Amino acid sequence: MVLKWKNIRIFVLMGAAILGMSSVFMYLSALRPTTGEAGETGFKPLPLPIEGQEVSLEQAQASVPFKIRLPTNMGTFVQLKLVQWPETMKECPAVFVIYAAKKPSSVASIDDVINEDGIILFEEPAGETLELAENSIRATIESTGGQSVNINGYLGCAGGNIRHCVGWYTETTYCRLTANSNYPLQQLVEIAQSIPVN
Repeated sequence: MVLKWKNIRIFVLMGAAILGMSSVFMYLSALRPTTGEAGETGFKPLPLPIEGQEVSLEQAQASVPFKIRLPTNMGTFVQLKLVQWPETMKECPAVFVIYAAKKPSSVASIDDVINEDGIILFEEPAGETLELAENSIRATIESTGGQSVNINGYLGCAGGNIRHCVGWYTETTYCRLTANSNYPLQQLVEIAQSIPVN
């Protein structure tokens, strides 16, 4: 059977249309919002590895538009990194505060730190009103089965099965504590509650 030029053109056009639709579908799938990192459904994903420039607390405080608040029931942090997000994210700058037995390497990931029993405190500008932020936390709790927790008068969410996380907003800041899933979640909540509001 000999295919005519007209039939070949139809097959080629159909193939091009199918490939085009597949490309659009894949592009839209990539743009779809994520539900967080594995085991942290509902929490804002954190970048891997822990990026940013290592700075002192004073240098970090001079660079961010919010008051950096540290837990009062933890030891001294071993590393503080200042992160400058891309301008398009409108969430710049932010800080990672790392509590661990030893200072992690410059290319350490979140998993590297927490698998060595480290705890990571992440703080960034809130980026939305407290009312919208609390609605977001409620939606996260409802959709993921996370625990509703009170962090010094602010609504927070605690949970995670691969990593334990506690996340909450204040009027100025989004805060999140992350630890290994072996670390007691209630103890992580207590560390969050030890972070002064003022």
